[in-house]
Order: sequence, then C-alpha cells, then structure tokens
Amino acid sequence: MGKVVQTIERAFNIIELLGNADYHLGISEIAQRSNLPIATTHRLLNTLLTLGYVEQNPETNKYTLGVRILQLRGAVIEQLNLGVQAMPIMKMLMDRVGETVHLAVLNEGEIVYIERVEGLRTQGMYTRIGKRVPAHCTALGKVLLANLPEQIWYDDVIRRRGLKAFSETTITNEEDLMVELEATRQRGYAIDNGETGECVRCVATTIHDYTGQAVAAISISGPQKQVTVERVPELGEAVRWAAELISNKLGYMDS
Repeated sequence: MGKVVQTIERAFNIIELLGNADYHLGISEIAQRSNLPIATTHRLLNTLLTLGYVEQNPETNKYTLGVRILQLRGAVIEQLNLGVQAMPIMKMLMDRVGETVHLAVLNEGEIVYIERVEGLRTQGMYTRIGKRVPAHCTALGKVLLANLPEQIWYDDVIRRRGLKAFSETTITNEEDLMVELEATRQRGYAIDNGETGECVRCVATTIHDYTGQAVAAISISGPQKQVTVERVPELGEAVRWAAELISNKLGYMDS
C-alpha cells in the first residue's frame, strides 16, 4: 500500500463526515469529530469551499456537501446503472461474435473502460476496468468524438492533449482525424486498426440515453488475425444491434 498524503486524507475525512451527517455541521463540531485543530479544519474547509466540494450556509455558518461532490456522486451512479443495464446485452454480443466486448465513457478527451466481457476466442486480452486511453487512437473514443461538436473535441483532444502516436497507424494530425470522424458518422461505427500500439482491431458504436445524448460506447475487440478486415462490416452490424438494445433500455427512441 502506498504512502498516504496526510492533507488529502484529512480533506476526504471531512467530506465523508459531511456526507454521513444528518444535518449541517459547524467548524467546531467538524474539528472535534475529525480530531483536528480548528485552524487546520478551517484551512481545509476553505479549500473545499473554493473547489465547490463543500458549501457554507451564510446564516448559520455551518457546512454541508457542495454541488460538485453531488455531481460526482450522480456521475458514478449513472455509470454503475449503465453497466448493469448493458451487461446482459454485452454477454449476448460476445456469444454472437466470440470476441471481447468493452463498454466505455468519454472523459476529458480520454475513454474510461467501465465494463468488459471477455471473448471465448480472445481469452487473456485483459483490459483493466477504470483504464484511461486517449480517445483519438481507439474506436470507442473516435465514435464518441464523432458525436460531439467540433469545438468540444478540438479543445479536449487537439489543444489539450495532442495527437500522440502509439503506432504507425495512429492518427496524428487534425485533418486526418476530421476525415476519420466523418467516415465514422457515415458508416455508424468506428474502427481501430492497431492504433494503440497493439495488434488488435476494434469496432465500436455509441449508446444513447433517453435525451438522445451519446453517453457511452460499446466495442468488439480481438487480435487482427481473428478480427480481420473482411469481418469488420459484420461486426459493425453486430455492435450497432447491441448498442440499439442498450439504448432502448435507457429510454432512447430513434425517430
């Protein structure tokens, strides 16, 4: 186990304390329950206030959780619910194609893997849940970027992170990425041809919620010798079939 940073540990203790409290707490009570000096408690609360993780009632001067921590809680619940809704269909998709199926969301120009069903033909191709990968070099990322306004993905991917090369097939310039995203929109799914540096081919498409927003993506992945170029259209149809089923479970109705 790694060394704990004391200041961060104390800040999270205060957040947990406020989250478990049935009412707003004053600084003296927070300090007492946290076994911290008043001055240290005040400094930590001021930082959490500035960041939006804690709020202070202007009339009583007491503290409670802020909107930002509640937004994070809501995001976690949404992702957990998404995984629960998607898992049975992910297993059906894996049975249909025999390859590994992934579920991921987009966060600040990267994809985050939130669920996985290992394929019968691709056992041992392990992807850690929670792993983050740049969006521009994955089918999951590219299909989600294709559903965003250009300015948003330009800021999150091009300007903030750049188009880093991981293999000879990685897209490394803005013009090529724009062409790829348009091709993705036209065919309804994205393709990754070993662009992360692994000899893997992936096909992915988006999952939509009841508002029509693309909230996640689902992919089929396997070694290039198994997921051949000739199989891509078939796998594209299969992944779109699965995505439609999951989207319908989330209340999406394609007009």
